[in-house]
This record gives sequence, structure tokens and C-alpha cells, in this order.
Amino acid sequence: MALSDIAPFRMAGNLYFVGTYKASSHLLVTNAGHILIDTGYEDNLETIVDSVTELGFDIKDIKYILHSHGHYDHTDATAKLVELTGAKTFLAKEDVKYIKGFTPDVYYTDGMVVSLGGTDVRCLHTPGHTEGTYSLFFDVEENGKKLRCGMFGGASAKQLRKSWLKKWDIPYSLRASFLDSVEKLKKEHVDLFVGNHSWQNHTRENAELLKANPTVNPFVDESGEIWQAFLRDCNKKFASHMWEDSRETFVTYAHRGASEYAPENTMLSFYTGVFMGANGIETDVRKTRDGVLVLHHDATPARMCGEEHTRRIDEMTWAELQALNVQKGELSDKIVAFEDFLAHFAHRDDITFAIELKQADIEVEVAALLRRYNMYKKTFVTSFRLDYIQRIKEIAPELRVGWLVKEVTDGTLDALRAIGADELCPPAALVTPERVSEWHAAGFNVRAWGVNRDNMKAVYDAGADGMTVNFPDELLAYMKQTGEARH
Repeated sequence: MALSDIAPFRMAGNLYFVGTYKASSHLLVTNAGHILIDTGYEDNLETIVDSVTELGFDIKDIKYILHSHGHYDHTDATAKLVELTGAKTFLAKEDVKYIKGFTPDVYYTDGMVVSLGGTDVRCLHTPGHTEGTYSLFFDVEENGKKLRCGMFGGASAKQLRKSWLKKWDIPYSLRASFLDSVEKLKKEHVDLFVGNHSWQNHTRENAELLKANPTVNPFVDESGEIWQAFLRDCNKKFASHMWEDSRETFVTYAHRGASEYAPENTMLSFYTGVFMGANGIETDVRKTRDGVLVLHHDATPARMCGEEHTRRIDEMTWAELQALNVQKGELSDKIVAFEDFLAHFAHRDDITFAIELKQADIEVEVAALLRRYNMYKKTFVTSFRLDYIQRIKEIAPELRVGWLVKEVTDGTLDALRAIGADELCPPAALVTPERVSEWHAAGFNVRAWGVNRDNMKAVYDAGADGMTVNFPDELLAYMKQTGEARH
């Protein structure tokens, strides 16, 4: 026997627990066959089989397997259970990328009802934990009372941290979807909260209480407050995860390199920033008359290479630009070709890149180089021009894009959502803890620009995810100081 570390038991009515502490599974028993909700890890197979048998039911009577979402701790035992039972499987199409060993028979649609033997399970699309998370609602009858049961199909916000989003190429907007889902679920009344994981509804502890006193069911709360309190806690945990994520993955972008100390947008400046410890590089891209993408902020070289050089960069050749020197005090270096920059830095998985488009009609070439150097997981393409980032997103949907803005309104956020942007780049003067929380909740990474020594600390303390700074050494020193203070 491979019985669970939580002995199988009847929760209420025709609802039974047949999973484990680490991977919950529930059985709905009907006279036309049974519905299994989630299968857990691959080695949960024997546990589910033996638990169902221990309760007096036949595993082969399982007709439907419903999955709350596609993660392995909810689906890995499915393939073998299908071999054993011939059950029909249900999953959201968006979550197929997570599963192995089986092809779903039915793809959920929002609000669909799965019916078997007089039990109806209503399936609501509640994305966030995954793109295809579904929450399940059904009625059971206990002591002559009808109780509405509810399961949040994916209540953890840990999967909304950047490492996970990056691994699975998930847009930041899924964060906003998660909070929208929580609000959607708050409108549902639930008498019996069914845990997607056992710790959510204290399955083990409540099972022991129920065994000791079967006349009082600790899972039942007709006021619905247990359900609502859990959802409020989901909101709190989301905010906590976003804060921790912004601290642990904060990006100190060397702005045009360490431009306080070296000629901006040159190799000398970029390497100076990296040497100081910056884990990000911000730079600007333009194109020469003969089609070479180069790194330069201004439309002309005059400010950096001498006031006599007033011709526009897009009117000059690469050879003409190479004859110039970019100056910073006594230091000088050459203008850099974008591809040369990528050849030097693309292999650095410890650096995040912010590539600002400074000119129209370079999106195709920029996207092609970023693809060639496999940069899409560690790059944000940005611009003050919404049409530029909209176009590059259309050309290369896998790229993350951000909008550099001078003000933030509801219209700003709506425009970002419309093009599928991941990052909001406000001026440092607008950054406050309240606004960062609001922008995170809207589903955006937050990177500040226009940072100076007067506002640098406030931007970091507000919980922003990164900032472009000319003096990365000073920001890093402050981060180290605050980190030590926390300990």
C-alpha cells in the first residue's frame, strides 16, 4: 500500500481527499463514475490508486480528470492514470506547454460546466499562476444542506517572479491577470474551501479535527469568510513577492555605460560600468547613411565629438564616424557599432540590457541582431516613441519592450497593455512606493530614468525594479548599505 501522508477521507458529501500533503488530489464520487481533480507528481499514482481503493471505490470508475493548471505537481501522474482508467482529461490550452505524457481530450472554456452523475463542476478561467489556470466550483450535500465548494486553481504568486517569467517566456502582464483573478473569485460565495494544495485550507489539521468530532466539519464555513480571507491573503503575498523580487533582481543599469566617468556609449564606458558591478547596460541605437547600427544618443556627434560635427548621424557613413573621437575630459574612445557591442557582451547572462531606439525604421535590423545573438530573454527594447516599440513588438513578439514616458496616466497604462509591453519607464521624480505598487499591480516592470544623486535613494527605496544611473558605483554602495542595514 502507498497510502498518503494524509489518510484518505471524506470531506463532505461526495467529495473525498485522495492526495498527499505536497500534492492535493480530490475525488467526486457519482453513480455514473467519478471525477478526479489533479493528479500530482508522477509517484502520486500509487497513492491515488490505493487511497481510492481504501475508501471503497474502484479506480477504474474515474471517468474525468480535471486539472486546475498544467504544472507538474498537478499533472505528472495523469498519463499513467489515463492508461489505467481510460479517463477523459481536461486542461486549458494555454497550459499544454507544461505537461508531459498525455494530450488533453477537452480544453476548458471560461464558464464551462463539466457534468457527471448529477454533479456539475463550473470551470472559471483565473489566469495568473499560469496562463491557463482554472478555478473549480461545485455543490455537495451534507446533512441535508447544499454546500458550495470552491478551489482557486492557482493561488501562489511565486510563479510571477522574474526568474519564472523569464524561464517560460511569460509576459509581465500575467501579474495583473493574477490580481484580476483574485477580484473575480471574491465575487464567488464558497461554503467549503477546497485547497489546491493541502496547506491552503489546512487539510491535514482539519481532517484530524473531523475524525475526532464528525458532527462538526471544520472545512465548512457558510459565511464564506474562510474563502474571502484566503483571497485577501493572496493579495498580500503578491505584494510581498513583488517587493522581494524587486530587491533580489534589481538592475543597476550603467546609463550609456558609466557615463559619469567615461565617454558615454563607448566600450570604455560600458566596461567601466561592468567593472564597478553594474548588472545592466543601457544604450542608444541609431543608423548611419550606409546602414550600420551605431550606439549614440544625440542626432549629431557635436556634443560628444566636437561642436563642429553638426551633420546628422544618419547622413554620415560608418567610416566618417570612426574618424571621430568621443570625449569625456581627458578620456576618449570611438563610437561603437551595435553588433560589435553585442559581440562583446551578449554572452554575459549576468547582465540585463536596455536598448533604446533613437531613430525610425531601424526596428527590423535591431530585432534581427538581438535574435542572432539570442538576447531576447535579457533585453528590454525601449523608446520615448510608442510607435517604435509597437513596431518592434510586431516584428519580434518574443522581445520585451518598455516605454520611456514623461508622465503616467491611465491612458499610458492602457497603451502599454494594448501593445503587450512589459516595462514602464517613468522619470525618477514620479517614483513613489505607492505608484510602484500600483504599476506592479498593473502588470509592469518599473525602471526609472532621469536619476540623479538627489533622487537615486528614493527610487531604490520605493521598490522600483531598476534604474539607469550615470554613477553605478554610488548606487551599488547605497544598495550594499541598505542591505546590511536590513540584516
